[in-house]
Amino acid sequence: MSIAQTRGGYPDVFRDTIDSTGRPHAFKFTSQYLILRSAAQVKMFFTEADFDAGVNYVQVEPPGVNHTTGEWQGPVEVDTVWLKATTTAAVELVAIMRRG
Repeated sequence: MSIAQTRGGYPDVFRDTIDSTGRPHAFKFTSQYLILRSAAQVKMFFTEADFDAGVNYVQVEPPGVNHTTGEWQGPVEVDTVWLKATTTAAVELVAIMRRG
């Protein structure tokens, strides 16, 4: 997503360290687009039931030969996500609410 695509939107940036126990993060609004970045393997769940069961998630892989950044992005309408890492990992999660 380019900066032009976020024009008129309100980003909510969350930066923290996540470990294998995981944790939820609630946004200030319902997102319409999410970007998750990490240098380690991180799973993002969209419901608490999926988090508890360990199913239905998107995963960021560490940077490697075929890709230079550990990043996942896509259109998602949620107000809370649950994050879990395989090891302690620094993450950056950007939620965008588009207007217009």
